[in-house]
Amino acid sequence: MGRETLRFTDEQIEQANSVNIISYARDAGYPIKQVSAKAYKIEGYGGLYVHSDGHKWNWFSQGKGGGTIQFVMEMEGKTWVEAIKQLIGIAPDALPYVAAKMSEVEPIKGEFILPEKNKTYKHIFAYLIKTRGIEKEVVYDIVKKGKVYENKYKSCVFVGYDKKGEAKYASIRSTNTTGKSFRCDIKNSDKAYPFCVEGDGDTLCVFESPIDLMSYLTLLKKYKVKDFNNPCISLGGVAIKPLDYYLQEHPNISNIMLCLDNDEAGHFSCQHIRDKYRDKYKILRHLPKGKDFNEDLKSLLEESKALHVGETQAAEYGEDEAAIEMF
Repeated sequence: MGRETLRFTDEQIEQANSVNIISYARDAGYPIKQVSAKAYKIEGYGGLYVHSDGHKWNWFSQGKGGGTIQFVMEMEGKTWVEAIKQLIGIAPDALPYVAAKMSEVEPIKGEFILPEKNKTYKHIFAYLIKTRGIEKEVVYDIVKKGKVYENKYKSCVFVGYDKKGEAKYASIRSTNTTGKSFRCDIKNSDKAYPFCVEGDGDTLCVFESPIDLMSYLTLLKKYKVKDFNNPCISLGGVAIKPLDYYLQEHPNISNIMLCLDNDEAGHFSCQHIRDKYRDKYKILRHLPKGKDFNEDLKSLLEESKALHVGETQAAEYGEDEAAIEMF
């Protein structure tokens, strides 16, 4: 791939990526139509959306997305070099257009093995409680249920189980607070079994990450919301496979509360879920004020801290005044 990169200048790569995906899709014969002010949908591809600016796309059922070059690579089965040639007009005009077909057969997966546990939980406790601001009771409860633990690299491991209580999915999130964070799904994980906090309610709350889910539960406590018993799941991103499976296994659900991120990927995913499920479920959305609910939680904690400091300083100032008067 490194040698292939040398075939193109930076200007050529930029030119390829600047091609409008919406225009390209129409010219190529894709059934694309506008579904909202911010999104277009390509019919028949299980939730493939293109941003209205024509430079970003997300294929939610496949957990894929990117820019124009990645669009051509994915949809037409081309290599990076072939996609750029196609976009900047170097490829022969006689090249046939072949739309990508979704595989009807799931690839055979190897054995799913959970990462080795560390002998301590102190690093994930420090990260989740101190750094992320999640309520200690929320963290302890989820740890006791075996849904999060610390691996030998001091990272958080979030686990999803099937109905039999067998682990089927796990994702890793590093606990470092400086530098670039690391996150990934464990090899051979099945995203149909998401990180989940069960409940008896008929409203399913849907989050992108386990940390957002735990932050939401903490915010409910901070705002003294009582009797919250709705189930909550994390999609592990914006792919909706976990949601599909959960709804199949829990016919009591009648409402879907979308608690996804306040960004383009979150908006696109919400649109896709609405399109797919609005005829069967009542679709609600709880939009975070910031990018996500952990950001909202940390903002609330900062405001509370500032308020507490202000009250303490006022009290100390009052004591000083009293001391001066007495003197």
